[in-house]
Amino acid sequence: MKKNVKRVILITGLSGSGKTSALHSLEDLGYYCIDNLSPNMVIEIVKSSFKSDVPIDKIAISIDIRSMKMAKNIVSDIDNMYDFFLNENISNTTIYLHASTRILSSRFNATRRLHPLSSKIISLNESIKKEMNFLKFLKEKSDLIIDTDKLIPSDLKDSIITFVKSVKHKNDILIQLQSFGYKYGIPEDSDFVFDVRCLKNPFWDEKLRDLNGKHKKIINFLEDDDQTPRMLKSVLSFLNTWIPKILKSDRNYLTISTGCTGGHHRSVYITEKLYKSLKSKYNKIIIKHRDIN
Repeated sequence: MKKNVKRVILITGLSGSGKTSALHSLEDLGYYCIDNLSPNMVIEIVKSSFKSDVPIDKIAISIDIRSMKMAKNIVSDIDNMYDFFLNENISNTTIYLHASTRILSSRFNATRRLHPLSSKIISLNESIKKEMNFLKFLKEKSDLIIDTDKLIPSDLKDSIITFVKSVKHKNDILIQLQSFGYKYGIPEDSDFVFDVRCLKNPFWDEKLRDLNGKHKKIINFLEDDDQTPRMLKSVLSFLNTWIPKILKSDRNYLTISTGCTGGHHRSVYITEKLYKSLKSKYNKIIIKHRDIN
């Protein structure tokens, strides 16, 4: 039996979180894309590609609540799908798209589309929460979680392309460093979260309030406090100890989030410092400041 398939990417997540945009971005990368298959159907479509006369080496498939509702035992079906990939030695990546209930509600209300679980007796918010619970097991199996709350479709496409292009081989790992503000919520895609709210806050100086952590005045303000280098040293010590361990596992993506109150000053400064320190050791590393423009 001929086996052309070398990589399968599964796009899953909450309705309204951007799965269609993600699938389109993979289509632009040359993936053979299929929307809305159940885990059992994923196995069958990959098997059928083995027999295809046309070489299909990259497949992207979206799995969502619509197709998963057809499964009698979704947990068992998902396990069987991953076992199939393992047995056939097919590289696979599962990308889970998440968005908050508030953002999803506004998206559905703006488009006036019905949520797949909505009915006369179940409200939109209840449908979203029910879907979150239903997809929990698949989310735990995912290799990469992308929080799309603040991403417009073009931003999401760019993120997908960056993540997929950066990880092509089994031993590749992409590290994403991001700052955030606790007042806007902890990013769902975080693997490690560092809280730097204990550092001296530039916000209380009106001359510094409108600047961000990349500005020289903010840098000087924070570095004048001896707690800042101590915090940075502690975080780097942790990461330098554990990132090599992760590299030896089967992980391909690692997201390290650093948070302060508003996500403008302290977390931005620390994230920039982490990037400068780690980029000399790891060539696939990106930086993102979620809550500054």
